Amino acid sequence: MNRYTFSTQSGKAYYCNSIPGFIADQSTDIVGRLVRHAFDINKEQANAWENQITELQRRLEECGMEGDIIFEYDIVRLGKRIDVILLIRHMVFSLEFKNGKDIFTTQDAQQAEDYAIDIKNFHKESEDLYVCPILIATDAARYPNPQSCDCYPDKQVHLQRENIETLIPKITKISSLYGDDGEIDFDKWFNSPYYPTPTIIAAAVEAYSSHSLSQIAQSEAGQENINLCEAKIYEIIEYAKIQKKKCICFITGVPGAGKTLVGLDVVAKSLDDANGLSVYLSGNGPLVEVLREALKKSVESNDREREDLWKRAKKSAGKTFDVPKPEKLFNKHTQAAINTLIQSSYAFKKDNASHSNPTPENILIFDEAQRVWNQEKMARKHDDPIMAVSEPKLLFSIMDRHQDWAVMICLVGLGQDIYDGEVGINEWFRCGIEEFKEWELFYSPLIFSQVEDKNIDQEKILSCERCHQIDELHLKTSIRSFRADKQCQFIDALLDNDPKQASEVYQQIASKYPIYITRDYSLAKKWVRAHVRGSQRSGVLACSSAQRLKPEGIYVPTEIDVKNWFLAPSDDLRSSNMLEVVASEFKVQGLEIDWAIVCWDADLRRSKNGADWDHYSFRGTKWNKRNKPEQKRYLVNSYRVLLTRARQGMVLFVPKGVDPEEDPTRDTEYYDGIYKYLVSCGIQEL
Repeated sequence: MNRYTFSTQSGKAYYCNSIPGFIADQSTDIVGRLVRHAFDINKEQANAWENQITELQRRLEECGMEGDIIFEYDIVRLGKRIDVILLIRHMVFSLEFKNGKDIFTTQDAQQAEDYAIDIKNFHKESEDLYVCPILIATDAARYPNPQSCDCYPDKQVHLQRENIETLIPKITKISSLYGDDGEIDFDKWFNSPYYPTPTIIAAAVEAYSSHSLSQIAQSEAGQENINLCEAKIYEIIEYAKIQKKKCICFITGVPGAGKTLVGLDVVAKSLDDANGLSVYLSGNGPLVEVLREALKKSVESNDREREDLWKRAKKSAGKTFDVPKPEKLFNKHTQAAINTLIQSSYAFKKDNASHSNPTPENILIFDEAQRVWNQEKMARKHDDPIMAVSEPKLLFSIMDRHQDWAVMICLVGLGQDIYDGEVGINEWFRCGIEEFKEWELFYSPLIFSQVEDKNIDQEKILSCERCHQIDELHLKTSIRSFRADKQCQFIDALLDNDPKQASEVYQQIASKYPIYITRDYSLAKKWVRAHVRGSQRSGVLACSSAQRLKPEGIYVPTEIDVKNWFLAPSDDLRSSNMLEVVASEFKVQGLEIDWAIVCWDADLRRSKNGADWDHYSFRGTKWNKRNKPEQKRYLVNSYRVLLTRARQGMVLFVPKGVDPEEDPTRDTEYYDGIYKYLVSCGIQEL
């Protein structure tokens, strides 16, 4: 019986076979199978496959290699397919072909390595296997630079750049270094569970392009939480539609649990729903700016790919080519659609406060709902007296204009309020219970113990018959740090003055989610650069009040080019990967990078007895103690934001300081106390 049949996961690959079976097949038959499964395939792509197949058949036959081969293997998170997978000597080789190319580009190398990273991190059956990415520019000369055959600690071999002549010899060499005689169960590997955890940026791009995040907004640990939460949200939306109700639900969760992903998924799925459009709102300006730019770049990238394909087809066909040049997907209508999908709450409020018409959207998703403004701040920020009410009250009044039904979904972050004038979630409940009495409210009972809002009136909420407790509206597992879902527990213990608990959790996560500490800034940068692969992002983070890091060469600007910090290529001076521009908590909240350097200043230092935190701000020429409870909380939460941005690992940099006679604002004692405490939390020296 032929075991190389298509899997139960339809469309997982276009062709698969044993290597001997592949060699025995007619190349035209294989191309026929590939074409049947693909869409919009032109003659050039078919010819490229034909050349690729015949070259591989001949060279694999000459070396007598055994194993399995897969063409066009689906990588869900990236929305791409890997050209060729070879399963040889208990190893996975991920091959990215650039047919007809005679150069190795940085962009192609990044793409080839990204595929291997995805296989290594998210493909369950590849977790403990060696994975080797290879970029093949078929017509290039032999790569002139020395290529390392070393591998990373997680068993991913360094990227190899080869031409068609050097490909098989390199596979033979790598498989002799890392392979063994163990056998990969093909069916098990082919049908392996795939648990991607996309960045917020990747999720937004996928939401816009496919109108669904259902395949990518999942992680092994948090999948069940997210699925149950979304199911309840859709139940509430259906209830509101059918019963002509107005509902508000609060989604809580630990940092990085996927609240924003859930919100984006609701928006994505409503794009195809004529019965009720939705809008994603955020008061986080940098988040809106970065997500919109990411969507724009994604569409523009598709335009470039389509035009490049057209040009190559035209060059190949010559004068007989009469296919019109493809129209650009990115235009003013596309930009308008992007701006409609993700909106600034400031602009949304201003636009809708000026009239009394209902919004086009029946569903409003409000991110970071705990950070809404109170009445005083609204009056300061807006000239219009109509807007001199609390932000929750204004949004209730806007959505209440709908005559039939409306749903507001509030995404509530924990321990991340970092601005003054933020009223917390009690105002949402107060408005819903006291002023908008047709609305029904849905929340998790954990909301009372999780949120920072000390004014929350638990008794009033529990006694209101329109308030309903739904356990599934709390997301308890972090998926941001996919290598260690307990990372947020470690940060909470560290900031809550519980070094014993922090140390215990650190021991559980350190092997998968490395956290180090150093007092050598150049060493921190060297460590981060050594860990970045493919299109991964790294960056330097510091608190906005960290004003005495300047002598270390670390300046925390009020404004940065946030779009390019997150999205520009690694060799762009504005890119976070250059490790030159420092981002504060205000620029990174709600977003994430893969690897971080978190710089710790004396604004948050240990008390004289070492048992608690002392909180300071720097004004003029000296540190001034923060005495107000909310100001202390904002500072601790600022560090909480910074310490939960990295998906894969981070290094904490604590300066050594100087003798107080030289500079009392950089007293060694301040920094030594911070360093000793962090070490007592289990963090190892780099």
